[in-house]
Amino acid sequence: MNIIFFGSPSYSCNVLKTLLTSQHNIAAVVTQNTKNKRDKRTPVSIYSEANNLDTLYPEDLKSKDFLKKISDYKPDLFIVYAYGKILPQILLDIPEFGAINIHCSLLPTLRGAAPIQRALLNKDKRTGITFFRIDAKLDQGRIISSHAYEINDKDDSISLQDCLTNLANKNILNAINLNKSNQSLIPQDESLATYASKINKFESVIDWNTSSIDIVHKIRAFVDWPVAETQLFGVTIKILQARYQLSEDENQPGTIIMFNRNELVFAAKDGYVYVERLQIPGKKVVHINDFFNSNSAIVSKIKEFLDK
Repeated sequence: MNIIFFGSPSYSCNVLKTLLTSQHNIAAVVTQNTKNKRDKRTPVSIYSEANNLDTLYPEDLKSKDFLKKISDYKPDLFIVYAYGKILPQILLDIPEFGAINIHCSLLPTLRGAAPIQRALLNKDKRTGITFFRIDAKLDQGRIISSHAYEINDKDDSISLQDCLTNLANKNILNAINLNKSNQSLIPQDESLATYASKINKFESVIDWNTSSIDIVHKIRAFVDWPVAETQLFGVTIKILQARYQLSEDENQPGTIIMFNRNELVFAAKDGYVYVERLQIPGKKVVHINDFFNSNSAIVSKIKEFLDK
């Protein structure tokens, strides 16, 4: 098949690489136009150009010039993985076999912009990959195939994204074949639909008056962005890895209970959160051992507080 690939972030490159090693032809790659942003090129654009692929950066997906250029490639199919924009119907009408989107949930659950983060925030035990035929409605097209993944206790948004991308890689070629037959496409059950809304920066602030389990799930969900954070002696601390322990001890939520080379422990509503990796402003992400041994002013303040 003659395929045009749509994608932008680094993990999209893995699917593009799989397609490049298949029997299919990648006629062109479409990626986000980042001309006015600090990062000038997307990871997909860098990978695509390095492999001498025609790489397009449309500002307007409905422009006549762009639509003509896409039509001139005579594509049989679009493959879309985290492109970042909704494809208009006038564009979707071009390829004979439509457009396949790779979505990181088991549709119709967790439609929308942040299925991986919302799955972790929901404390879901199971998620997966869904290949579906794109139509005019957001994530509501007919399902080509779905593939489940069991979320483990150490998964965060980065590792989960990697695992789901691997799952997509293993099944993308079969999905292309199923999509071509058209008979295997299954309408989504609207009664089971849920929505994974976009993550907002304000959600990153930790509320220590909530469950220690919920706090750790927030840390896991936001490890890539926006990163869970808390204020400590007037300094914003970003927390990237932690574990929890339930307890009936009565401590003021948010209070530091212990600090040593192995752990920085905060009290939560129903137990403790053991911080294992963190970041302070202007510094790199470090493990607690390195943080404890540093000469940072915030470290001195924590130690002074606990010595009282």
